Amino acid sequence: MSDSAPPRPYAGPARPLSMSEWVSRAAQASGMEEARVWAAMTAALGLLDKHGEPGALQSLYDCVEGAERLARSDEARPHTGGGLFGGVMKSAGGLSGQAMADAMGVLERLRKQGVSKGDLKRLLPAARQAIQAATGRDLLGGVVTTVPGVGGLLGVDGAA
Repeated sequence: MSDSAPPRPYAGPARPLSMSEWVSRAAQASGMEEARVWAAMTAALGLLDKHGEPGALQSLYDCVEGAERLARSDEARPHTGGGLFGGVMKSAGGLSGQAMADAMGVLERLRKQGVSKGDLKRLLPAARQAIQAATGRDLLGGVVTTVPGVGGLLGVDGAA
């Protein structure tokens, strides 16, 4: 008999999902071109990195190799915007107002890159499913729910 502990049940992938794999799976599931998916995922990760709950973000970063580096890149950094309404939201809404203003800026930036709100409504659920299939957990939805009001704006209704 061995004194070693019994094997632990399999708790997830042997290695993290890479950003490239995540983007590829989300592009295939959403029917979008990978270049547009990269743009959208970069912007969304930047927004979530700025406004999401750190523990939820770390769980996502631990499972998606390269996500943290991308989220904190200059390319991902949210640009405050969203026009007049975004400015009103920023000044009137406290922390959630800032997140909404940044999300509106992200939507405007993505629109200029050829990614519509309709595209996001297809893409973000596909991205959530890709992570959930690889990890068994809805890590992206878990982060989105920590940013009040942003889920619907990003096309993730009922993010939990």
